[in-house]
Amino acid sequence: MKNKKIISLIGIMLATCVLFCSCADNAATPSGDTSSAVKVLQDGVITYENATCESIVNVEDSGTVATAVASNGAPVTYKLQDDAELAKLNNAFGSALSIAADGTIKGVYNAAGKKIKVKITASAEKCEDVTAEITVTVVNAHLKYVGRQLADAREGIEYAASVAYVTDDAEVTYKLESGSTLPAGLSMNSSGKISGTPTEVGPGTPFKVTASAPKFSATTAEFVIDVVIDHHSDTPSKIINFGAKEGDKQLETAYVGTQYVNQAGVAGNASALNDNNITYTLQEGSALPEGLELCSNGAIFGKCEEMTECTFTVIAAADNCASVTKTFTLKVIPKRIMFESSNGELTMGEAASFSIATAVAGEGVTVTYSMTDEDAAALKNTYGLEVSSEGLVTGTPTKVVELMSFRVTASAEGYTSTEAVKYFRINEPLQAPANGRFEAEYINIMGKSGTGYSASPTGKDMIDTSFEGLNISNGAFVNYMHNDTITLEFVVYAESDVSAPLYIQMGSEMGNVTLTPAGFGVYTYEGKDTSGTKTTVNYGSVAVTGASAQYTEFKEYRFGTVNLKQGWNVVQLAVHNNGYRGKDNDGNNITGGPGIDYIRFDTTTSIKWVPCTYNIVR
Repeated sequence: MKNKKIISLIGIMLATCVLFCSCADNAATPSGDTSSAVKVLQDGVITYENATCESIVNVEDSGTVATAVASNGAPVTYKLQDDAELAKLNNAFGSALSIAADGTIKGVYNAAGKKIKVKITASAEKCEDVTAEITVTVVNAHLKYVGRQLADAREGIEYAASVAYVTDDAEVTYKLESGSTLPAGLSMNSSGKISGTPTEVGPGTPFKVTASAPKFSATTAEFVIDVVIDHHSDTPSKIINFGAKEGDKQLETAYVGTQYVNQAGVAGNASALNDNNITYTLQEGSALPEGLELCSNGAIFGKCEEMTECTFTVIAAADNCASVTKTFTLKVIPKRIMFESSNGELTMGEAASFSIATAVAGEGVTVTYSMTDEDAAALKNTYGLEVSSEGLVTGTPTKVVELMSFRVTASAEGYTSTEAVKYFRINEPLQAPANGRFEAEYINIMGKSGTGYSASPTGKDMIDTSFEGLNISNGAFVNYMHNDTITLEFVVYAESDVSAPLYIQMGSEMGNVTLTPAGFGVYTYEGKDTSGTKTTVNYGSVAVTGASAQYTEFKEYRFGTVNLKQGWNVVQLAVHNNGYRGKDNDGNNITGGPGIDYIRFDTTTSIKWVPCTYNIVR
């Protein structure tokens, strides 16, 4: 993400961390809890600047527009400014991407390079909304590239180091960023090797290097090289610690076709007791694998194109020290298969046929997939699943789970095998809800952030199971609806078009209040998310009964009539105004919100859903 103004990603963390704020006056405490003092949020200002936000091609939910910060510490939520901006986003990406309340760029797009500017509004409690123009762009995955401080160089002594710290298997080239400079006397080539003889002593100035590769987005990392005085002593001495142990020393393995960087494999901890510089050379008759070179400071760089195992002898020499020799072994093994960890979804009770055959080797190379006997048995016994040698997950899942994982190894002849972890969610099957009730505790509330007494619960922490005897269906409801930007989404599937009364079972801790669409909105969207066509449900007003600062009996209330299209629909409940409880002595709104138990459609049409039953562990 690149901002016009550098803004900390605190905005992301604020949207998901536990914050302390209030829904009552200083004297109020929740029912059954008298231990926590109430902290009231002060008025604040949102900082939200224009930015470029990136989604990774073919990676789900991989970007974010969450760069805003509220000065009063309130969690920030995000939405497209209006329907026109929604249309722009949908047209650009074929409705594949949407913006979630926590700022996540939801969905996945299959081509890099496309971008669109849209206006996104950031909101937070007791803050005026701020809108920024955000450029949403889809890019190739960034190279995994890290910077670090390189070994010190000695003035007047030949030096060699490498900035080739990319962990992806790719044809990478390296370039010094404009404005960055190396210590005088040093230069860098496109393979990332820095060499030369430094001419000036002094602390290094950080310099930036950009790594680029086909089908990847370039990434920049920062490095430092300090240049120190070359101490020279005429005192006779000796070289110690050359090589870790007697006999051959096994160096880090190299892979065919991959840049090899071993900065100190030969030099290791070797030192001259008189502190003179040590130089390293190959003993006559010794050779490294073709494509590799030994630098005078003991570093080994290069790229091998053939498998081999090589044993060679190195001479370490320093002024006024006896030379020392050591034998080393270096293996060059087949190129690694690229096999990344990934996510997937299955359904309990439905035969699975999900391909995880995403490993990449050479063109036309056949890759096979395998698990250890122990892992395969655990996967079969626990979840009823198997992985075929072609990379197909089969079987009939036997349980619902929010997240499970297993290890798979990708192998191919002439290549080094690679292991990856595959993560799966196993969902409930599409089903009619019990008693026609779509329970709020079984919706996806990941990334949701509510506010309430002395805490700001997020996600499943908003599900309350602590109340008894209040006519709460299933013993659970979604609480902490005091954030005036919070929404709940019920994703349902209608067997045919339907027009039906909507009932919401809810409770109030705001006393007797009258809800209206201006303060509590009810909306429907076509499709499985809120990027589809939006319709406002006009219900007039609803009088909800309750007590002040505590819940009383939950009841069903009618909220107009909803029109659902055949297929998937979203019914959204949105808190627009949480000041129903009036004002405190300073004139500030005392926040409050309804507790949502379930929704129900009064119709004979079959309406189903996929409940997230893993939300509650009983």
